Amino acid sequence: MKILFITTKNLAHQGDYLELSILHGLKSLMGKNLIELPKKKILYGDFSEVKKKDLHGQGFTLLNDIFEDDINRTDLTDIDFVIYGSGHAYGEDCFIEKFDKLANKNSWVLDGHDLYGNAEKMRKYKGELVIANQFKYSFKRELIFNENYVYPSGFGIPETSIRKIDLSRKNKLFQKTAPKHSLFQKQTDLGGTKKHHIFNDEGEYYDDMSTSWFGLTSKKGGWDSLRHYEIIASGSLLLFRDYKDKPINCSPQNLPCYSYSSKKELLSLMNKLVIGNKPTKEYINMLERQRDWLKKNGTTVARAKKILDVLNKYSD
Repeated sequence: MKILFITTKNLAHQGDYLELSILHGLKSLMGKNLIELPKKKILYGDFSEVKKKDLHGQGFTLLNDIFEDDINRTDLTDIDFVIYGSGHAYGEDCFIEKFDKLANKNSWVLDGHDLYGNAEKMRKYKGELVIANQFKYSFKRELIFNENYVYPSGFGIPETSIRKIDLSRKNKLFQKTAPKHSLFQKQTDLGGTKKHHIFNDEGEYYDDMSTSWFGLTSKKGGWDSLRHYEIIASGSLLLFRDYKDKPINCSPQNLPCYSYSSKKELLSLMNKLVIGNKPTKEYINMLERQRDWLKKNGTTVARAKKILDVLNKYSD
């Protein structure tokens, strides 16, 4: 299989997590058979057009593996599928004739919209106006409404970011970067600004999580967040506020975790799972289940494999 991947042109949005996750996974699996246009320079360690620290999330996690640029971007023959990245969310076009005809109209889109905000197609869900499916042939991370040719996807984390679990290093209950919503505080740390960034060093960011017994998380702009994967990869046990209310196909799908909906439930969970600064068997069991889930479902390669499985169904 040979895929042409149309990347986001806007330099202000080169750090889009869904595009980077799927690109990383596809490039890891397909090598030269994945051709991206324009060249996604930051995947090759080239920050000449945009500084890493200015990217969404300061470029943490997804940009540590530097790929070799051995792609011939002038040879666009024998293209089986076209995948459009996240450019549509920033005003860029999808389903461009000169690209689509290369794959006989076998074109798909990564739909990385959050649940909330503005988009062409909006729809009511449980009394809220949310962003609906935008494209017929797409892979969507915040998937609520089941439709033909729309498949669930989500963020992924490189396998190289998964740390060895070391329980002996844990010295606090939860991480310093826990979202305010996860702690039942006023939500002033939504995406779009960097005011809530505590760490400027990626190693210190992961150290904070890995030395915490728990990694707290919650829904913000949407249910999916790279934070979930980073918590598990660091070796911390993820506790997810209101996960039981998440629509089944919204990412992260089928994640084994404890869901809590009040301060009382959160404290009860932590006190039950860690006693006298020592983990219980239940804690260790869930920690292992989450790590297993991450390796099978939440890596960039796992996400990309699921996309390729879908595309194989539509091969000529």
